[in-house]
Amino acid sequence: MTSANERARRPIRVLPPALAARIAAGEVIERPASVVKELVENALDAGAREIRVEVRGGGLTLIRVSDDGIGIPPEELPLACQRHATSKLPGDDLTQIRTLGFRGEALPSIAAVAELTLVSAADDSGVGRRLTLRDGAVAVDEPAPRPRGTTVTVRRLFQNMPARLAAAGRPQAEVALIGQTVRRLALAAPHVRMTLVVDERQVLQTSGSGDRATTLIELYGPALAGRLQPLGPFEVAGACISGLIADPEVTRPGRNQVHVIVNGRWTQPRGLLTTIEAAYRPLLPRGRHPVLVLVIETEPEKVDVNIHPSKLEVRLLAEQEIGRAAGELIRTVLGQRPRSLQLPAQADFDPLATAPLVAEESSTYDDDGPIVTPGLPPLRLIGQVQARLLLLEGSDGLYLVDQHRAHERILYERLKALHGAEREEPFVLPDPLLIELRPAQAARFSRRLDELAALGFRCEVFGSHTFLLRAAPPMPGVLPGLSGDALAALGQPDELLKTLLALADEEAAGETWKERLWVELACRTAVRRGRPLERPAMRALVEALGHTAAPAVCPHGSPLLLRVGEELIARTFGW
Repeated sequence: MTSANERARRPIRVLPPALAARIAAGEVIERPASVVKELVENALDAGAREIRVEVRGGGLTLIRVSDDGIGIPPEELPLACQRHATSKLPGDDLTQIRTLGFRGEALPSIAAVAELTLVSAADDSGVGRRLTLRDGAVAVDEPAPRPRGTTVTVRRLFQNMPARLAAAGRPQAEVALIGQTVRRLALAAPHVRMTLVVDERQVLQTSGSGDRATTLIELYGPALAGRLQPLGPFEVAGACISGLIADPEVTRPGRNQVHVIVNGRWTQPRGLLTTIEAAYRPLLPRGRHPVLVLVIETEPEKVDVNIHPSKLEVRLLAEQEIGRAAGELIRTVLGQRPRSLQLPAQADFDPLATAPLVAEESSTYDDDGPIVTPGLPPLRLIGQVQARLLLLEGSDGLYLVDQHRAHERILYERLKALHGAEREEPFVLPDPLLIELRPAQAARFSRRLDELAALGFRCEVFGSHTFLLRAAPPMPGVLPGLSGDALAALGQPDELLKTLLALADEEAAGETWKERLWVELACRTAVRRGRPLERPAMRALVEALGHTAAPAVCPHGSPLLLRVGEELIARTFGW
């Protein structure tokens, strides 16, 4: 065992090149997927229109990447395998990087931990050059047949790094990561035809059509067809923002299909991703994430791509401004997009057994004409279904509205609006509500009085353990006596005090506590399912919903608006 003193007496020395290369390789080449990423990025920088990736043994036995790019001239092939040698940094200006690679570390790093063979040709003569490196040293250097382009073959990855080899996952796990990497690169370069072959079996291929929506469907399956909505394009802070997002009913349990592409580079800017997730989180069920592609194009000097060894993260100069604008766009698209009904094929379909029960006393159509609002298409009220849903007709099919969740959304946005820049005056209760508490509860409630007042709930001390609630935010359908309330007496006013007391007793504070208060108040006081509604109340509910920012989802992220499209109706009836 070497003592600390012995270690302290060792002189400073320059490491041997081979050892330094292996240490540097550890930063760039973490696992087989890292090799695939670096080699495919090189092919993209070379202008390839077609890239083929082959792997065996999870990439530990073999990785081969072939492209039809510009190739490497024979005399430059040895130089390409030296550290810090690159053709991608003209003028040595790090603020003008327009390529995916620029450090000149990929090939020498791979060669330090595997056997590396390059075959490349830079013209159409049909003859190129083959270079094989073992342990970082040239073992083979000879002419080789090759059309224009490059093939890089990596064998026995981590052969000289037993610990790294032992830490590698099972072949299936490594293949899954390689597939994820190829999908990300293909999505960032939809104009390039990409093929992935695993153990001589093709598992993925894109057409190279140049259309990102087509590429997304090719990568993640035909279930996305017809379910993708465009984002933008629009400009903010000198950047052009565009992209795609799937319909709200198409969600995933993880973030693997949330993609950010900056200047053609798939990346993970943490601050931007946090802002984006905060935008879609209230609009989707808990634990679910969208299928999303956000594309950002900006001047190279406005993005720092040199902050991560593997270039997986970048820093945008106007990241906060771009994130807020992108988040608002995502929130608008998700919040206003109704779910579409998708029926599975059924051999024994009984239409009478599944037909909705529409209240018999409802007239066929609403005589007052269509309901026209900014957030919903013009809708004509038909009636109430099972005292839970409102049934309406639009130009593109039938719409079902969950009455409880619709009222939730209306109340949530009214409560939140009072906390915004332009505040409404709180509603003064005709008869103040008495709040009687135990001593410990009263002490905790007293500490919340200022916060509650800022949210529109004006309480005053009425005794040692007693308070009076004199005013509250306007809550349509909940607070009796609210002028112009077409939803009067629909909600659950008795839940107002219970919810306030329960939330005031919590330890949480700040924005998290406010958001929870708004959501819980809206949920507990909204009209219940099973409550029959009169036609004026139905119309008022739909009209108020159409004036909200997110009329398709409740504050918990659950759907409240379902569209039964005319195409589904036609297909079901065989028209």
